[in-house]
Amino acid sequence: MSRRRFLRQATAGLSLAAACVSLEAADRRETLRFGLVTDVHYADVESRGSRHYRDSLAKLEEAIATFNKLDLSFVIELGDFIDSGKTKADERTHLRTIDNVYCRFRGHRYYVLGNHCLAALTKAEFLQTCRAGIKRSYYSFNHGSWHFVVLDANFRRDGSPYAAGNFQWTDTWIPETELEWLRDDLRQAGQRPTVVFIHQNLDNEKDPHGVKNGAAVRKVLEQSGTVVAVFQGHKHTGGYVKIAGIPYVTLRAMVEGAGLKNNAFAMAISDASQPKKLEGFGQQVDVLLE
Repeated sequence: MSRRRFLRQATAGLSLAAACVSLEAADRRETLRFGLVTDVHYADVESRGSRHYRDSLAKLEEAIATFNKLDLSFVIELGDFIDSGKTKADERTHLRTIDNVYCRFRGHRYYVLGNHCLAALTKAEFLQTCRAGIKRSYYSFNHGSWHFVVLDANFRRDGSPYAAGNFQWTDTWIPETELEWLRDDLRQAGQRPTVVFIHQNLDNEKDPHGVKNGAAVRKVLEQSGTVVAVFQGHKHTGGYVKIAGIPYVTLRAMVEGAGLKNNAFAMAISDASQPKKLEGFGQQVDVLLE
């Protein structure tokens, strides 16, 4: 073999190796992990039944400490961050207290509104008090090649928003203005794999915990062809179902049960295009999403 031919082949080999390394690095970049908590229901009040409101402070501290040890892109709470307070001042105090713990996460933090977040506060007051950094209760964001959508089903059938306890918790809808925003947002996201977050449940509108026009929302998600998972809270026992190829994962409530032995939180693990697993901590079970 001539020296020139040897050098040409060696250069080609190095280029191929570099390309493989580059692809492997890209795969690592596209692998996504994020933390989830739901139904923290923190309040400085006595326990009622299986709900231990004060214990949620230590539970969230444990969750955030765990998340900080992991390589997470972000964390998100899926609603009912606080429980109902007697006054607006009480709820603001509860919210500031639990949000101070949430803010210990060393990374991006996102918020979903739940019905209990609005027992005394308006949506704007909740978002301002917890320093969410957003002006609207439904929104979207990107991480790498991924797209994420946060929905708000805290609306009554007539389209009026939940505010300061003016609602029945079973009267939950996503209004047409939000649905139209969702359609447009998914179109603009192009072919990015998309994950949806919501407090109330989109998988069963006949259940008291279900969004009453859930079928219409699912149709939008299915027609996009890009939604690969929905994560939700509200139903404290948790659950999992797949509809039209989309996994709907309901996480277990953090507030249920006394002490850290009854904590519940999770980490979602995804490859380049699809969530693969929900890894549970404490009472949250693992869920395979493939």
